[in-house]
Amino acid sequence: MIRLSKFFGNLCGLTISILILPLAVFSDVETFAVLAQTIPNNPASTQSKKVVARIWHGTKLTSKSDEYYSYLVEAGIKKLESISGNLGMQVLRRINDNNTEFTVISYWESRDAIRKFAGNDIEKVRPLPRDNEYLIKPEIQVKHFDVLLDDRK
Repeated sequence: MIRLSKFFGNLCGLTISILILPLAVFSDVETFAVLAQTIPNNPASTQSKKVVARIWHGTKLTSKSDEYYSYLVEAGIKKLESISGNLGMQVLRRINDNNTEFTVISYWESRDAIRKFAGNDIEKVRPLPRDNEYLIKPEIQVKHFDVLLDDRK
């Protein structure tokens, strides 16, 4: 024989489950709909156009950072922008007391486009002619990333 208190406990639990379950299902459907949306006019969010980010980093003395930036634009950035397959650049600067860090992010249609100037070993740094005059800690490797999302406005 079933105890009355156990029966009512099970009945209450079943009733609550029946009331809450449809609400949980609706909230999951709404969440999935938001995640599945694509970002309009975003080439990195579509499969038809892959973008590769090439990231280089270097540290200089802060006293020479403005001079180096001018040199970087003239000797490096303008050259890279003229290469077929280059999609644009970003130069980031971080001043930390006596040292200034620069990070250059260039965007490319493919790794093959990067090979046009970097050669087969695209991970190897291709230093500018006067980098030794400026760089404190020259890096020997460049990093490459597939851009999955570019949501800049």
